[in-house]
Amino acid sequence: MSTVSSTNLGLQTPPILDNSIVGGFNSNAIIQAEMQAYEQPITDLQNQQSTIQSEVSDYQQLVSDLQSLQSAAQALSMSPTASTTSAWASRSATSSDSSVATASAAPGTPTGSVQFVVEQLAAAESLVSSGTVASTSDVVTSAPDFLLSQGGAELGFSSLASSGLTLGQHTVSVTQASEAALTTGTSDLASQSSVSVTSSNDTLNVTVNGTAYSLTLASGTYTGSQLLSALDAAISSAGAGGVLEAGYNGSGQLVLATVDQGSTQSLQVTGGTALSTLGLSAMASAVSGTAAVVQVDGTSTTLSTVTPGATVSLAAPTGSVSATVVSAPSSIGGSLISVGSLTATDVSTGNGSLADLVSSINDAGTGITASAVDTGSGYVLQLSSSATGVANDLSVDTQAFASSSLGTLQVASAGQDAEIQVGGAGGYTLSSSTDTFSNLLPGLSVTARSVSSTPVTVTVSPDASTVAGDVQTLVNDLNTTFSDLQKYAGYNEETKTGGPLMGSAVLQNLLNELQGTISQVVGTSTLGDAKNVGITLSSSSSGTSVSFDKSAFEAAYQANPAQVEAMFTQGGTFSPSASGYSGQVSLLTAEDNTQPGSYGVTITHSATQATDLGAVLSSGTVSAAETLTITMGSSSVQVTTSAGESLSAIAQAINQALAQANMPMSASVVDSGQQLELASSAYGSQASFSVTSTNTGSGTTGLSGTFTGSDVQGSIDGVTAQGSGQVLSLPDNANSPAAGLALTVSVPGITSSTNLGTFTYSPGIAQSLVTLASSMTNAVNGQITETINNLNQQSSGLTSQIDFYQNIAAEEQKLLTQQFSQLQVTLEKLQNQSTSLSSALAGLP
Repeated sequence: MSTVSSTNLGLQTPPILDNSIVGGFNSNAIIQAEMQAYEQPITDLQNQQSTIQSEVSDYQQLVSDLQSLQSAAQALSMSPTASTTSAWASRSATSSDSSVATASAAPGTPTGSVQFVVEQLAAAESLVSSGTVASTSDVVTSAPDFLLSQGGAELGFSSLASSGLTLGQHTVSVTQASEAALTTGTSDLASQSSVSVTSSNDTLNVTVNGTAYSLTLASGTYTGSQLLSALDAAISSAGAGGVLEAGYNGSGQLVLATVDQGSTQSLQVTGGTALSTLGLSAMASAVSGTAAVVQVDGTSTTLSTVTPGATVSLAAPTGSVSATVVSAPSSIGGSLISVGSLTATDVSTGNGSLADLVSSINDAGTGITASAVDTGSGYVLQLSSSATGVANDLSVDTQAFASSSLGTLQVASAGQDAEIQVGGAGGYTLSSSTDTFSNLLPGLSVTARSVSSTPVTVTVSPDASTVAGDVQTLVNDLNTTFSDLQKYAGYNEETKTGGPLMGSAVLQNLLNELQGTISQVVGTSTLGDAKNVGITLSSSSSGTSVSFDKSAFEAAYQANPAQVEAMFTQGGTFSPSASGYSGQVSLLTAEDNTQPGSYGVTITHSATQATDLGAVLSSGTVSAAETLTITMGSSSVQVTTSAGESLSAIAQAINQALAQANMPMSASVVDSGQQLELASSAYGSQASFSVTSTNTGSGTTGLSGTFTGSDVQGSIDGVTAQGSGQVLSLPDNANSPAAGLALTVSVPGITSSTNLGTFTYSPGIAQSLVTLASSMTNAVNGQITETINNLNQQSSGLTSQIDFYQNIAAEEQKLLTQQFSQLQVTLEKLQNQSTSLSSALAGLP
């Protein structure tokens, strides 16, 4: 029989040589016995590989533990000023009387309290017919359609009616508001307690729409409100009562405005002895009003004259809309017709019966419901808004059914906004179309439940219970990690056995770091170590564990939330190089690889806002009118000034327009009231706006151009940092232990290299755990990840060896099978020869 040999890899492989020829043997058993010597190395290698894979599985379980721990720690690592997703941003809101008002607070809501009185709850408007019909089948209209709409008063229309419109939805949009011709004084008259009027200062000459009027104030000593009444009387006496009105704006300044609005209206103050007393000045020319532009389904109508209470016709692609203008603007000088839009739905009246009308209205799904109410003496039509608030009042034709016995539609219950009085008699009133108010404090939502004259106090405080729950999750994940470390790498004193990973330097380092993080004095907190907030570390023969006293934590947090927060979160202290820089550098955030330590901060240029500084006007007023268009991104506003208007009044008008458009910038008067300044709220190169003016001549604001802010520039730890607005940061891959550190630098006015001082970064318990977990598990260079990769490489190497020996064994088994098959054939031949020989011998004589 032949011999097969293999390459020597350190495992003994004996040759196969079987020369025994014995009848009746079991060839398979012999082959299996011969193969055991070849299969033993394979079994040994597979056992080694199984052990490695088991270790990989154990390490992977620890990776899973650490990832859960990292997630729990991440929620506690950031301060609420850096992230509203931080657990520390959780807030609780409590009401002193939940039957009057309830409250909830979003994460990051400023802590504090607010007191208010609920003066009225929101209500939905309901209209009811003045008459009745005997049956719902009675015909109540011959018109083929009826226009349904809500919120027309917000645009300046008390009612809308259709004329030849197609059935279905229509869009009514005001693209340009109407404005009166007006002028604004420079003095706060409303707050005056004593204004003297005599024969020497009692006249005011004005020209309204080309007609001159001479107003004479009655002599006397007036308060601000009394002076306004005296002026109203003078307007009436002069015969200007139907064309001119007076009032105070929000700053207490006198406003003279035409009663009608639109481009046909003009106003000029021409003189008089009362100019100085009223804060007015003679105007070089008349100012005009602004026409309203209204679109119905894209078709525009320009209203050159807008009269309070008048009915106007608005063109549509098919038919038209008849609109009744509101009786007065919301404030003196305010627009009768305001920019905005609504959707009106033209519904069929069917056969004109009350039943068909009610059915059509309800099927339209407009937010208006109709009912045929049986009064016992007949049926009335009732229309109700499904939404509360004045903005959702019905804007329908109240005369639509006047020709029938239904009569006119009258207010059954008025729509109203909810109102609360904040801060007592000297405070202010807030209104809401619903019973919920969301503008008391940022993130605070208050819902009025009942009217009460007793003040309610809502208090916003850190939510100790929610934060304690997040800390409990962190402790639970710590204990899971400690338990698995003991299981896989610890030593059991009772059984005198160690875990399968015992002796791992990586895991021993992990255990030490975890224990040190929990037991050390951490962060910028003055509370000391974690024991003072209910977290206690203990070690025994069975391993390390952490206990958590939730009540102790909540008590500590309620007593001093800032210091408890500082124990867990990223933080730091700034040591300025000069007193003027104190408080000007603070931590924004740090990445997981940022190392604790002290780092120098130097800047070469402070961040700036985008700023437009207007012309110097020594009088503090403009002498010529202009229209300013201010654009930021995709938003823009227009503000029109008038000759003689003060810079403070212009700034107020600009700020009001910016606020309505949610544009983050503001106007202010600087240089002792001689210049107007526009500035973005944000700092840096991303803050930009432009201003265009219809008149850039002398005597105007001088605001014009495109303006962009600049980013802070400088270094941290001697490494050039990136600037974005007021944020100076080192990228994650910077060659510095401060890599990933981002600081807010608010020092103004620096244009050359200046050492601001030293910032000392302290990660706190939670961030330390995040950093530790990341250093162990991150995919690039995590210590446990690298260990797993090394083990997997070893396993792959063993797979190659196993494949090699399996190939040798397969070849040897194939050869043995062939040899024994040949042997079987030979034996059969010999047996046949033996049989033949026996037969032959038996036949011999």
